[in-house]
Amino acid sequence: MNFSMVKRLILKDWYLQRWMILGSLPAGAVTLAIIAIPGKAVSFLGLLLLITILIAVGGQLAVATMVSERKEQTLSFVMSLPISYRDYTAAKILGNLLIFLVPWIALVLGSFALLMFPPGLHLGLIPYVAIMATEILTSTCLIFAAALISESQGWTVAAIIVGNLALNGFGYYVGHIQSIAKGMDGSSLQWTPAASFLLLAEFSTIALLLSLTFFVQSRKKSFL
Repeated sequence: MNFSMVKRLILKDWYLQRWMILGSLPAGAVTLAIIAIPGKAVSFLGLLLLITILIAVGGQLAVATMVSERKEQTLSFVMSLPISYRDYTAAKILGNLLIFLVPWIALVLGSFALLMFPPGLHLGLIPYVAIMATEILTSTCLIFAAALISESQGWTVAAIIVGNLALNGFGYYVGHIQSIAKGMDGSSLQWTPAASFLLLAEFSTIALLLSLTFFVQSRKKSFL
């Protein structure tokens, strides 16, 4: 693998998306402030905004760094560089994941901080928030895989829709798992085997999606 070229491609995407990265952080901070306001309706609105920001960042990254390269016919130039399919795929997956993880980690940690302070008030929600945050990461990896494999805006938009629907359905399902649901209103952290299993399943799905992306990319006859 040409690590030097992979690094250059990653830095190129980081540079082009720098304003979106910087803009997502204060936007996320505002949503966390809204969530912190007392009242279920206001907190729910802030939560929706938080999820929307993360999904929007993932979708924008996929379109801007992968779909647009095909649409604007810059992919042919990129592939004329001394790189292989493996280099290009690694650069796109690693670059986009690292970019997305900046707001994702910041907002997840901010959410945990809100749940931990004041102490002992909302600790029971931490497992549910961790599972749903990882589900957003999983949905984003699905969007990246669809964009990279298809190089199509239509398929990328379809992946975004599927990810949103899956997020809603999965959230409802997790919230009704008895061992998780009974601790959500509690003031103490209750980590259950069900929560561990779901997190393991989500990270396994992420690994499967990324591996499948590499495999499909390796089967392509041409990137041009």
